[in-house]
Amino acid sequence: MRRSFLRCIRIFILPLLALGLVLTGCDSAGPNGGNGDDSDFEYPSSNYGAETVTNLLAFDLGVRVGSASDNSETVLDELYTGSIDGKTVPTSGISAEQSTYGDLAGGVDLSARTDDAPLALSQNLESGDSPSPGSQITTDQMLEFYFERAGSEDVTTTDNGIVLSQFAEKMLLGTPIYGNGAAILNDFANGNISSNQAEQWDAAFGYFGFPRTLEPFLDYSGGGEGLASGPAQDVDGNGSVDLTSEYVYTWAAYAIERSAAAENNGTPNDFARRAFEALVEGREDIEDGNDPSDHAQTALDAWEATVAVNVIHYINSMEGSLSSLDDGKTVEQGDIDEGAWGEAKAFAWNLQFYSRTALSSSDLNDVLEDVGNDPPYGEMTVSEYESDLADATQILADAYGFNSSNVEVW
Repeated sequence: MRRSFLRCIRIFILPLLALGLVLTGCDSAGPNGGNGDDSDFEYPSSNYGAETVTNLLAFDLGVRVGSASDNSETVLDELYTGSIDGKTVPTSGISAEQSTYGDLAGGVDLSARTDDAPLALSQNLESGDSPSPGSQITTDQMLEFYFERAGSEDVTTTDNGIVLSQFAEKMLLGTPIYGNGAAILNDFANGNISSNQAEQWDAAFGYFGFPRTLEPFLDYSGGGEGLASGPAQDVDGNGSVDLTSEYVYTWAAYAIERSAAAENNGTPNDFARRAFEALVEGREDIEDGNDPSDHAQTALDAWEATVAVNVIHYINSMEGSLSSLDDGKTVEQGDIDEGAWGEAKAFAWNLQFYSRTALSSSDLNDVLEDVGNDPPYGEMTVSEYESDLADATQILADAYGFNSSNVEVW
């Protein structure tokens, strides 16, 4: 499983480690509207500090939960509920222009930004994985429970194989980040935003997590994962990195990584450029008094497709582990990467917070069931679980029209 993006990101910003395609996402010959030489193509605003804080906090909480013995429940709750303005921004390894969360934006409360919709099929979570087994729970209820287990009990992985740090970070990528950003873009696409358009568009851009100028950060050549010189760059040469404009956050990093994989596979599908260019052009539409709805839909479709590809990517990782085992063997602990399982499950849940009609709620439920309520230790043979995972992948590939060759390499 390729995780060097997040390893690279965390090396740079998390000091705890030192302690035009539409919905279908069909593959195309190149970026939508890009010419491969648009290094001056720049987003015209940096007024999205609160959304940058949201991205940073998701990283911070994920790593802190993974180092539970070093982080109390109080520390985790403070980061989640907004007592953060004076806390130091995790920027180990770079010279950043901002030193505290408050330097970026004050009063950001992740818990208040988190959608309160019940998680599909969450009533099936087992004891130890849910605060209320047998009942549906929300993301907020899940996270509060996991922060309590991590901070009070020093638990990093439940008895059933759920890695708490994966859910702490990846569920926050779903809501508030993807859910809120997608809702804004969806409203623009449907013409439902009449006031404060620039402010709301900026928020969607901030949630997606692109730097203001994308091209200096891209390198799809040589079989790499798409980032040139890491996620942080002093683009303007002033000696420090502006965390609102010179950094690639998680969803943008995933879009770049998945784009690089398709490019190197010979069947390009450039989620990153497609989304970034649409976001820039839509913002310019607003400045010029034009309708940004088409650009909103383009960016939204690229983002949704990236979420779906992430589910496929981590399913592929589990299938790679299972492929070396006897088909009739019962799946046991150690047979799959529990982190990969958690990411596949969390990213599938992310799609609950926005997906268009090509992926129905029934399809999503099937994907969630195929991945399982937890790693299927002692419950399935290798062959049975491989079949379920293949079914989940096929549902997503069909819904989004992904090239089958790309599906294999993602």
